[in-house]
Amino acid sequence: MRFSFRMAVRLLRGDYLPLTLTVLALAGGVALVCAIDLATGAALHAVEDVIDTLAGRAALQVTAGEAGLVPEDVATTVGEVPGVEVAAPVVSATAFMADDSGETMTVQGIDIANDAAVRVYEARGAQEGLELTDPLVFLAQPDSVMLTRTFAEPRRITLGDRIALETPTGRRNFTVRGLLEPQGVARVLGGNLVVMDVYAAEAAFTRPGFVNRIDLVVEPGRDVTQIADAVSRVLPPGLRVDTPSGQTLDPRRLMHSFRVILKGVGLVGLLAAFLIGFSRLATVFEARAWQLGIMRAIGVRRRVVWRELLKQSLLLGAAGVALGIPLGVALGSVLRPVIAASAELLVQREVPHGQLSLDAVSFSVAAALGLATAVLSAALPAWRAARVEIAEVLRSRGLEQRSASVSVTWVIRALVAMAVVGTVLLQSATRAPAWGVAATALIAAATALAARPLLHVLQPLASPRFHGLVGPSTRFVVATILYNPRRAALAIGLIGVGLGSVLWLVVWMNSFERSLISRLSQLARADLIVASAHSAAVYEAPVDETLVAELSGVPGIATVVGSRVVMWPHENQPIAIHAIDPVYFTTPAFGEFPLVGYSMPGLWDAVARGESVIVSSNFVVNFRARVGDPVVIEAPSGPLELPVGGITAAGFDAPRGVIVMSRELFVQHWRDRLVNRAFVHLDSGRDVSEVRAAVARRLGTKHRLRIISTGSFIDYYVSLVRRVFAPIEAVAAMMLGVVLLGLLDTLAAGVAERTRQLGTVRAVGLRRRRVRSLVLMEGTMLGALGLVLTAAAGLGLGVLWIEATVPYLVGFVLDLYVPYQQVGVMAVISLALCLASGWLPARRAASLEPAAALRRE
Repeated sequence: MRFSFRMAVRLLRGDYLPLTLTVLALAGGVALVCAIDLATGAALHAVEDVIDTLAGRAALQVTAGEAGLVPEDVATTVGEVPGVEVAAPVVSATAFMADDSGETMTVQGIDIANDAAVRVYEARGAQEGLELTDPLVFLAQPDSVMLTRTFAEPRRITLGDRIALETPTGRRNFTVRGLLEPQGVARVLGGNLVVMDVYAAEAAFTRPGFVNRIDLVVEPGRDVTQIADAVSRVLPPGLRVDTPSGQTLDPRRLMHSFRVILKGVGLVGLLAAFLIGFSRLATVFEARAWQLGIMRAIGVRRRVVWRELLKQSLLLGAAGVALGIPLGVALGSVLRPVIAASAELLVQREVPHGQLSLDAVSFSVAAALGLATAVLSAALPAWRAARVEIAEVLRSRGLEQRSASVSVTWVIRALVAMAVVGTVLLQSATRAPAWGVAATALIAAATALAARPLLHVLQPLASPRFHGLVGPSTRFVVATILYNPRRAALAIGLIGVGLGSVLWLVVWMNSFERSLISRLSQLARADLIVASAHSAAVYEAPVDETLVAELSGVPGIATVVGSRVVMWPHENQPIAIHAIDPVYFTTPAFGEFPLVGYSMPGLWDAVARGESVIVSSNFVVNFRARVGDPVVIEAPSGPLELPVGGITAAGFDAPRGVIVMSRELFVQHWRDRLVNRAFVHLDSGRDVSEVRAAVARRLGTKHRLRIISTGSFIDYYVSLVRRVFAPIEAVAAMMLGVVLLGLLDTLAAGVAERTRQLGTVRAVGLRRRRVRSLVLMEGTMLGALGLVLTAAAGLGLGVLWIEATVPYLVGFVLDLYVPYQQVGVMAVISLALCLASGWLPARRAASLEPAAALRRE
């Protein structure tokens, strides 16, 4: 019998229907874990694949940061380093189709005349799939481009056709003189690739003589690390050399943090499935107490009984896994584009959706967790059932088996509480987000353990002293709940853990959104905000700074301020540099950065003159900077050292921090003359709608612009935040589904166990609608108690994450906003779930025939 499942299968007979909801809940938890792992893994792989494929065969890349420009002649210098086979200058940029589609196109400018450089990116492959009119004409005409066949053929674009692209300098026309197969770079970009000669790309997207990066191919057999050290020694100040995989380090960190959050929520779903399985299996094993007693009486040992009961849970776990993994694949396919959209905003680069790859590791992890959940949920009930003596079985028929002693359970609760406090203190001391994640799991466990003591608040209602305050129906329901306190406590704990997790996510999302609105309302007070109608990941697509001068010439406009935001490495972490024209800092009418704590005297004038910078509060958290400390920024022109003049609460441009400086200083050291947006202040008394129309008439033929109010500008960024949180909202919805299954299972089990009691009350004259109302009242009472735990767990986790975990796990420093309205909605949802899950059991209880119910054994 040790390896046989024959007895376990026989013992399951007759319990298939009652255990169906348990299997479904377990399948939901497995599906949640599997889908999150598959979808987030696919998004992370897509990010890495794009960057690695864009690099082609290059083992190293010379860059000046995310948006910095590299002098093209540096390619000649590094190409002479021993061990470097090819040094290929590259212009990598983003353009947009100037038609109604506005599709995003990745521009790759390479040296078409250099065959070795072309082969780095598989643009010609083995001379297959390339259709080119005339290479000399292609090089001679600066408007020449190559498109992929997958992009051109559906749009009926052929060789010689003209296409219009939106570039930073405005709308420009290009001639298609080549067609490519979707290989290499084009493959990961879904065909949305434009290949140009590097010199033509410089004129359209950077500056003559400057590229975005230089890709280096290392000679076979040479050590890449040694070559990188040699290259770094000949580079001018401000430039750095790294591997393409090193370029994905920061996106990988952000995606890892996002993945940890989603996986944590998925594991909470498995915890809910554990509570459901624990409750149902305890009920089933207690119902079989007589069978188990007979087995013990004929000589079956305790460990054999325990083992056979665990085998049943293993079969249930296998059924849940078998159902959950296909469901997880289907859910992962649904979540994949949602998570990809969130990943684009997090890593600030295009992430192709692609296909969901079926990963054996993800399946194995989900299956192992599902089986472990099933077995662990049965371990304690099976141990209790195996240890019950035969005489006690006869005496306690229909009652719950004895649990561990009261002192032991309180010791467990005390240990969990101490562990919660310890992990929270460790996170504060070490700043390691892993302790915050551990504290989250422990708080979920503490919530489940707190359910049993919470039942004591119902005991006075069953006391004779309160007979005058509560009616017989209430006393009956309270007595019913206290008759099986373990099952009732598990139902309350399930509500507290499940809905508490949802409330925790609501607190987090609401705090992020409200903090963003508060910061942007202070930053942007302009009459109009003008930017490109296209977006490059998070920010508006950059346009040439001539837009600022052109706007200044529109009648009715008094002042225009240009703003530029770029991602930049600082101490090997990604930060944002927010550069704004000096007049912004000296004219409060445009808005101002909200300051936190002490700031240097004359701060705004110093920042306007380029003598100081402002850093965000999340920059302080990650780099331990203080007012007055010098900050050294590795600019493309060389190290730039400036003192910290103040700290601002506005740090939403990048999770790790923001440095705010004058745009004049930025242009001087970064050679970047682009702006992401322009803040416009009108002459006194001018009508906003008239000026907006004038801007559209004058500049609409050159640029596709978005001309909006401050309110619309804030709404745009709030919509981006909601896109980031869309996967979390989807996971929270699944959590509600698991909780609903658990409550339905608990109340259905209660009705099935009390068939004789319900038959008795029906026999003495209780009407059907009264029986139905008793079951619904039971569900409502459980929901009300669960709501207490929901509020405690949800708000406790919300405070923990906003104040401690989020700054170290994700990087943002947020203000805590308790969503009182959402708390009220959660209360209504909790009670509605209880009523909904109790409706079917209530109908079944009301439909019982007294004679049949009394005959039931």
